[in-house]
Amino acid sequence: MANPVQYYYSAYSAYAYIGHQYFEKIVEGSGRRIDHRPFNLIECINSIGSQPISDRTEASLEYYFQRQRDRWAEFRNVEMPRQTPPSHSNAADLADRILIAGIFSAINIEHLAFKFMLSHWTKNTDLTDGNQIKEILISENFDADELLKIANTKKVIDTYEQNTEQAIALSVFGSPTYFVDDDMFYGQDNLELVERALQKPFKK
Repeated sequence: MANPVQYYYSAYSAYAYIGHQYFEKIVEGSGRRIDHRPFNLIECINSIGSQPISDRTEASLEYYFQRQRDRWAEFRNVEMPRQTPPSHSNAADLADRILIAGIFSAINIEHLAFKFMLSHWTKNTDLTDGNQIKEILISENFDADELLKIANTKKVIDTYEQNTEQAIALSVFGSPTYFVDDDMFYGQDNLELVERALQKPFKK
C-alpha cells in the first residue's frame, strides 16, 4: 500500500483553495489517499525564519497576493474575489480544528475543507467564528454541535499543535505544502510536479 500524500494547509489559505480540487483529483487518480494536516500557518512561518507578512513590501504583497493569486485562480478555474475578504486577518484556527475533529470522527473532510475555503473567499466567512462555521456544517448535513464540541477537546488542540510543530520541523514554507513520500512540494503551482512524482519519483 503506497504512503498517503501529506497535505499541510490552513483553511483560509488562498493558494490551498486554488489548488485543492486539482490536488484531490490527482491523488485520487494515483490510488493514494490524502493525509490532512491542518496547521497554524502564521506560527510556522514566523518560526522557520520566513519574512513576516507585515515586513514585506507593497510590491511583493501585490504580486503574490493579488496578481499571482488572480492568475492562478483563473488558470485553475476557481472563483476568486478581487479583494481579500475582511475576515482574512482572523486566520482559521477553529475551521482547521473542525477538520481535525472530522478526521477523528471518520468523516471524509475533503469536500468540507473546500467548502470552508470557498465560503471564506467568496462569502467572507470568518473561519474563527463558531456561528458562521456552524451554518456551513448544517448546510452540509454534519452534526455541527458535535464537531464543534470535539474541535475544542484537548485531543484535537494537541493534534493541531503537533501538526504545526511537525511543519516547523520540516521547514514547511507555507500553505499548501505536499509531501509525496518524503519529497516536499511547496505551493499549488507545483501540483503538476506532485502529479509527476505520484507516477514516477524524482531522482535524488
